[in-house]
Amino acid sequence: MVIRSFIAIDFPEETRKALEDIQKELKQCGAGVRCVKPNSIHLTFKFLGNIHLAQVEDIALAVAKEVRDQPPITLGAAGLGAFPSRKKPRVIWIGMEGEVQRLSRIQARVENALEPLGFVREKRVFQPHLTIGRVKDRRRLQALIDAMATLDMEPFNSFDADEIILYKSDLRPTGAIYTKLHRMPLAAPASP
Repeated sequence: MVIRSFIAIDFPEETRKALEDIQKELKQCGAGVRCVKPNSIHLTFKFLGNIHLAQVEDIALAVAKEVRDQPPITLGAAGLGAFPSRKKPRVIWIGMEGEVQRLSRIQARVENALEPLGFVREKRVFQPHLTIGRVKDRRRLQALIDAMATLDMEPFNSFDADEIILYKSDLRPTGAIYTKLHRMPLAAPASP
């Protein structure tokens, strides 16, 4: 059986609520933004694409071994941005603050763990962010750009991430459904 999968960090409920409040602010401008469901927002480390179900255990073991000596990482949400740019937004995101350099090093360790399993290393520089919406209608684009400029994005909801998760992603007409397949704790005790 083949499944679509990715590796990510999950967020506490308080952060999801704060992200949902930001989404509501952006919706008020009337632009055609399809917001990501708050319970589906996560910080992606690596998109794996289609994998065989039989690979799940090997992936989880390789990543767990690579990150188990890393202490939990303190992160918070901060800054509103867009890809490819704020003047031409297609994807709207919230940036990360806190131990971002350590986060990048842990993400590199995840890449190291997966490369021997046949997963091609990402060529783009890791930009930790939380996708909160996608522009689907460009007619009121200037209203969206203006709304993004007025939102004051001080850092918020700092928390300690203590695990990395391997997810399954089921694409549905109503949006993707994410299922946690494996939890890989940071600072996990070594196996006997």
